[in-house]
Amino acid sequence: MAENRRSAPGRGQLLATLGLVAAVAVLATHHEGLPFWLGSLLGVAAVLGCLVCFDAPRGGRQWLLAVVGFCTSFLFAGQFLIALLT
Repeated sequence: MAENRRSAPGRGQLLATLGLVAAVAVLATHHEGLPFWLGSLLGVAAVLGCLVCFDAPRGGRQWLLAVVGFCTSFLFAGQFLIALLT
């Protein structure tokens, strides 16, 4: 059986990264209330999605998207902590 060696990012990888970007955008503008908690929930789901989708990236484009998702995860954690502690 041949191994599936897709180098293009999959739909789940794109959605997880875009979810993280959206969560960072929400947390950067809303520091309290329902939008803050919905953005936090979206961010946690996207971080878990990144952990699932980027377990073994193949090819340069998947690695690039994995690095963007990794850095955005740290931005999300920073935004969450700033909003939570202020």
